[in-house]
Amino acid sequence: MQPLVVLTRSHIIESIHKGYISVVDFKGEQIYSTDKKDVKIYMRSSAKPIQAVAFASSGAMDAFHITPHELAIICSSHSGESFHRNAVNSILKKIGLSEKHLLCGVANPYNKNMLNNLIKKGQRPSPLFNCCSGKHAAMLALCKFFGYSIEDYTELEHPVQQLILKTISELLNIPQSDITVGVDGCGVPTIALPISQIAQLYALLAAGKNGDNKYRDALEKIANAMKANPLMINGDKEFCSDLIAGSNGRALGKVGAEGVYCIAVPEKQLGICIKISDGNERAVYPVATHLLSQLGILYGSTLENLNKWAFPPIKNHKGNLVGHTLPVFDMQDSTFGASLQIGDTLDLKEGKICFH
Repeated sequence: MQPLVVLTRSHIIESIHKGYISVVDFKGEQIYSTDKKDVKIYMRSSAKPIQAVAFASSGAMDAFHITPHELAIICSSHSGESFHRNAVNSILKKIGLSEKHLLCGVANPYNKNMLNNLIKKGQRPSPLFNCCSGKHAAMLALCKFFGYSIEDYTELEHPVQQLILKTISELLNIPQSDITVGVDGCGVPTIALPISQIAQLYALLAAGKNGDNKYRDALEKIANAMKANPLMINGDKEFCSDLIAGSNGRALGKVGAEGVYCIAVPEKQLGICIKISDGNERAVYPVATHLLSQLGILYGSTLENLNKWAFPPIKNHKGNLVGHTLPVFDMQDSTFGASLQIGDTLDLKEGKICFH
């Protein structure tokens, strides 16, 4: 396992994040990998656009008049802004339910303004603020569409969860028993797969209607919804939304907990899965932007617009720049950065990393 990102302070490496990267096409052919080991990881929230395939292919969208805008919130880890909550609430109203039926639990919104407003008003957040409320609304919609119970839809044995697992197994053409299942932070099952298979799921999303599976139309709907509604996927000043909007939909990214990030690249029909071994999300963004730059997806002004994510600055309490978060891998050179250690010297000059 090689270093992917380092943190510098006054040009000295202070911390190192190692991890895994897999890039595959929709047929499962490996394009790039940082490691020979096909490590199995939980997808966490990066699974949401894939879990949404069961919903988008069911007929429930048409039955309940769900819009692409609302499909995007189903795929999201939203930051709890008012337009996010309104979209989730709209889905619930269309299926004849309310936020009291959401079993995702209560969580503080990621958006600092929303959280500060709640604190000032002395209010607790409702389940609508939970970043997973869109996914849960879709699961409830499936319950209503098929006539399943809504009181226990988060349980693994529930028909909705079994439908999602069946859909994923069919997408990958693997036995359902090959999918490892745990419990996610919001209470629903979360799946673990080899990192190359996770990348393949995102390659299928990238291929959309050009794929060769029965879910290609649903995948196309989801990709188009993410592309057209980037703010719904994450939120204002959040990486997923900035990446989708900044790349004009050429990269459809979705974050997951514990240092997971997945990307669909429609024009190349590629899927990417990134896993930071220590689970630290701060390492994810420079890896994602650097990888997309090396793949020729981000370049010029598009890459410059994402510069704060490509080389996140380290600042002191006065706001002064004291270091950077830097990607230290190269798709063409497996030895690049491989021997770096804490205490080594590293500079960033004119957007390029310089070893000493």
